[in-house]
Amino acid sequence: MNLCRAVALVCVVGELVFLAGLANGAEAEDRKKLAELAHKEGSVVFYTSMDAGDARSLTQAFQKKYPGIKTDFYRAGREAVFSRFAVEQKAGRYVTDVISVGEFHTLELKKQGLSTRYASPEMAAFAPEFRDPQGYWTCVYLTVAVLAYNARRVKADELPRRYEDLLQPKWKGRMALDANEERWVPGLMQIMGRDKTVGFLKSLAQQDIYIRRGRSLLTQLLLAGEFDVQIVAYWHEVNRLMKDKAPIGWVGIEPAITGAPQISLITKAPHPNAGRLFIDFVISAEGQSLIAKLGRVAARPGIKPEGYPEKLKLFLPNAEVVAGQLEENHKLYESLFLKK
Repeated sequence: MNLCRAVALVCVVGELVFLAGLANGAEAEDRKKLAELAHKEGSVVFYTSMDAGDARSLTQAFQKKYPGIKTDFYRAGREAVFSRFAVEQKAGRYVTDVISVGEFHTLELKKQGLSTRYASPEMAAFAPEFRDPQGYWTCVYLTVAVLAYNARRVKADELPRRYEDLLQPKWKGRMALDANEERWVPGLMQIMGRDKTVGFLKSLAQQDIYIRRGRSLLTQLLLAGEFDVQIVAYWHEVNRLMKDKAPIGWVGIEPAITGAPQISLITKAPHPNAGRLFIDFVISAEGQSLIAKLGRVAARPGIKPEGYPEKLKLFLPNAEVVAGQLEENHKLYESLFLKK
């Protein structure tokens, strides 16, 4: 057997082992049987950092598909969702069945034993980087970072095309950043290297950057004319506004730093079967199509929202590396942009 055939055989066997794992255990029960067990539990509670409107659409669609299962959700920012969940768990208040937060918090859930393995049969459709090999999580959607601008105040041909362009004198006092850029900063470090990124951020801090907490809020302030450029905006939010004819546009500085919020089953979920069924729905073709219809970038292959820039090069930072540097990078960012 030659080397190529051997490698191919290993790949095939590896995939078969993974798929076989999906078929084993209580997690991979027949869908009909799982639905019966979920209906007996009667409800599912979902904690998430996605927009409240999107979370409502998703839970309502699930409840319509499974009318005997009541759905409730709690929505807040990533930090707030994780903090509330952790406090409840520590106090012995086990109310959450399923949680969807950023990849760094998902890692922490797994490390602390707060999430549990559920190898949904739907996972097999996802690219390896968007599913946990042990079955602890699956990516729900992507958050693609782009530079947004007020189209009434900025001409498209004068927009920055490289990060270095943000340092031009003409942009001083005209740009904004979120108070928490926990993904963007380490993403830059993985692209540029740490030393170059620190130098860039120090220069950027001299540009009188407008700082507010909340990326969605910043986008609304951009529209209101509080500043001209939002350095890190979510593509899906800008695209929604553009479809509504709002005076906003975007440009992708490649590679576009991208997040991958994930969904997990909670270890002490009070309704574990309803939680499994809900996860199946969210990452199914049906659930992912709904996410794309809402304008988000679905993680499941072949399902994308209208207007999605297929040719835009994306960069997904290594979550474990980022998680290990969160505190250090937060202190750096705070010293440059928040303590002025």
